[in-house]
Amino acid sequence: MSLNHPVSLERIGDTGVLRWPGTWRVYVATRCEEIRADAERALTMRDEAGQLVSVGEGIGTHLARAESYTRARNGLRRWLTGQAVEGAWSNVNSATVMLYGVLPTAELRGRGPEVVAIGRAYLPGDDPRLTQLQARLSAGNMGEDDRPLMQSVLRAAYTAQAMETGRVRNFRNLLLGGVFMLSLIVVAVVVTGAIWPDAIPMCGNQAVIQPHGLLPAQICPTGGRSPGHGDVPLVALIGVLGAALATAASLSSRSELSTRYSLAVVQNLLKAPAGVATAVLGLLILNSGFVPGFTGLASQPAILVWAMAFGYGQQVVTRFVDQRADSLLSAASPLTPAGRGSRAG
Repeated sequence: MSLNHPVSLERIGDTGVLRWPGTWRVYVATRCEEIRADAERALTMRDEAGQLVSVGEGIGTHLARAESYTRARNGLRRWLTGQAVEGAWSNVNSATVMLYGVLPTAELRGRGPEVVAIGRAYLPGDDPRLTQLQARLSAGNMGEDDRPLMQSVLRAAYTAQAMETGRVRNFRNLLLGGVFMLSLIVVAVVVTGAIWPDAIPMCGNQAVIQPHGLLPAQICPTGGRSPGHGDVPLVALIGVLGAALATAASLSSRSELSTRYSLAVVQNLLKAPAGVATAVLGLLILNSGFVPGFTGLASQPAILVWAMAFGYGQQVVTRFVDQRADSLLSAASPLTPAGRGSRAG
């Protein structure tokens, strides 16, 4: 029996699935072809294949829907909501669960470890369905009666996976909103400082020698003796440089886990406006006399070095974001067993 249900006659290879970017499209397309081939082979091997027409048609429908998502353009709204990615994988997972309803009994035994591995990745170790399936697999007597159990474990694991990846996606969107809002704020600060230099003073104090003794004088980031229009923009630029150095240093210790969504780019984007904010605020605090025993910044290089240090120091603030991101990515990755790390909400 062919799985070319009327809605799935249009195959991926005929429509150019790779018109739009996204490696997930390649994975979905490949997985669809694998499931289609396995299902057609399984139905031809089963004596009661004629009684499984509805199952075969259901698999074909899910595969056709998954393939339609890979062919569609992923606009901003779909990208933010994850409609295309989640729609494609949801149908692939449903087709996989239905596939286990038509596989020959002998093949079920060989696929038992695969189902257990998927269950371990997303279900708690004490899940009764997973525990029972592991016991049956260890006993080596899996058979036709275990088919519903395997489907149940797969269905529960895929549901848990969708919830975890949804949390990653929501956190990514939250970070994007934070990057946008913080960027607007720092741009407003830089523009204000550029137009009204006295409103955000970045200058330090310097002792100068006059004929009648030592007198205090100002020294500013651009080298002038009074606040200038370029002081705040220069401090912001140096703060971004410090944040870039911190980002480069963190890349060496960061390992991107295998998930449907990536947070690394958004995490790094957040560090740039955060570096500007910490550089400007840091210099304001140092020059305010708020720090006991600190008398001020006495030279232009000192001001710029402190601005870079504060820009680098944004790690103190953003590390909490990084820790939360690592926790969510670990929970959504199939490489992290459920219960090890944080599978929390």
